[in-house]
Amino acid sequence: MKPANPHRRTLLSAVAAVAAARALPAAAQSPAPFPSRGLRIVVPFAAGTGSDVVARSIGQKLAEQLGQPVVAENREGAGGVVGTNVVRQAPADGYTLLMAANPFTIAPGTFATAPYDPLREFVPVAKIADVPIVLTVAANSPFQTLRDVVAHAKANPGKLTYASSGKGTPSQFETELFKQAAGIDILEVPYKNTAQALTDTMSGQVSMYPSAMPLALPQIRAGRARALAIIDRRRTPALPDVPTMAEALQMPSFVATPLWYGFVVRAGTPPDAISRLEAEIRRAAQTPEVRERLVGLGAQLVDITNDEFASQMKAEVEKAARLAKELGIRND
Repeated sequence: MKPANPHRRTLLSAVAAVAAARALPAAAQSPAPFPSRGLRIVVPFAAGTGSDVVARSIGQKLAEQLGQPVVAENREGAGGVVGTNVVRQAPADGYTLLMAANPFTIAPGTFATAPYDPLREFVPVAKIADVPIVLTVAANSPFQTLRDVVAHAKANPGKLTYASSGKGTPSQFETELFKQAAGIDILEVPYKNTAQALTDTMSGQVSMYPSAMPLALPQIRAGRARALAIIDRRRTPALPDVPTMAEALQMPSFVATPLWYGFVVRAGTPPDAISRLEAEIRRAAQTPEVRERLVGLGAQLVDITNDEFASQMKAEVEKAARLAKELGIRND
């Protein structure tokens, strides 16, 4: 047997060393588990709104669960379009989430050229809750019931006003449907800030405001505002004595759509990031602290798959575009 060639042995050792050295950067550069840094939740409405309450409640718990900072950032404007486009322009990496609600699917149908496509440019992460809208008047308003409003509006066309959260928002859509069903004329007063809309309603500067329950409920309980009707398919345990719009109008066929809150991210976000976010958001929503806070504000927590969430959004996009055309609602 020939003795081993020392030069060959040295060459093989050198090749092995080079291969090992080249492998080290690849191992070092392997992606860290998601998330490896802080998250941002963009809230396309003002502080204190339903979207803001849900985002901050979930975000605080997410930070505890993930061991990473979670910041809720209010970017209000144009009925949610401003904040939505912030997320639309962010990297599709899962680190920037949108706190979505009905305006996310409604607003595009009110523009001649949609500012974004909610179905093609975004994907659902988790739907959290349905929340009623409550038609609210000042505590000293002469209107005790919705029938009082209808009677006065018919006798005084165009004299009453309602605050809306802007073009393409549920407050506008649902009130316009109410006006159409009741055959009355009430003038819209658009607001950029929902808290200001409620404040002006309570002071009597506008006649009424269809407010998200989390915003209005504390004022109703404090006796500074009065609830006339729940804009939802059913009554809410938070205000069990307040009738639904269909009950108050004595129109069983009147269909109202509640507000909903959920999280979406940009299309193209890695599936593993979406799966982790979905699991952690759902886990956060089921903690006693978050459940107690949201249910106490009139929210009904929901548990549906993202396929079901996507189907609901698709149906709402189509419905909103049709209603915007029928009701003459334009955002241009």
